[in-house]
Amino acid sequence: MMQNFVARSLSGSGYCVTWRRNDSLGSAGRWRVFAALCALSLGVAFAFAAFGAWLVLPYSVLEMGVLLWAFHWLERHAADWEKISVEGDRVVIERQIAGVLTRREFNRYWARLECETRIGRLPQLVLRYAGERVPFGEDLPAAELERVARELRLALAER
Repeated sequence: MMQNFVARSLSGSGYCVTWRRNDSLGSAGRWRVFAALCALSLGVAFAFAAFGAWLVLPYSVLEMGVLLWAFHWLERHAADWEKISVEGDRVVIERQIAGVLTRREFNRYWARLECETRIGRLPQLVLRYAGERVPFGEDLPAAELERVARELRLALAER
């Protein structure tokens, strides 16, 4: 799991927290690593094929195909972020996942924050409002998730 960057903003009338994934390599670095892995794997596979073990080559190509899919998935999700704002009587949840931006807005006084436990996984924060269930903070480490939940409960409780 990638480390996350969390930015908080507390003002007299509101609360805002934003988190995003830490993209330490960047797009160009990620593809350089992929190219180096391809060159190494295919180089070894061609060397084995030259000595008669040609069955290594298709498996190497298959391996690079799976690795390409994994790197493409990382590329799509490298810029993911989530933001929760409590300002006045509104709670706004914005998120960008795989390039798709969504925004949900709720009445602060009717919104309810819950922490759902999941078997074999980290707890999940869920904002409930008018029968809707909006999960958020799925990529946050447990300690950071608890801190955000505590601060968000205080922000929602302020009247």
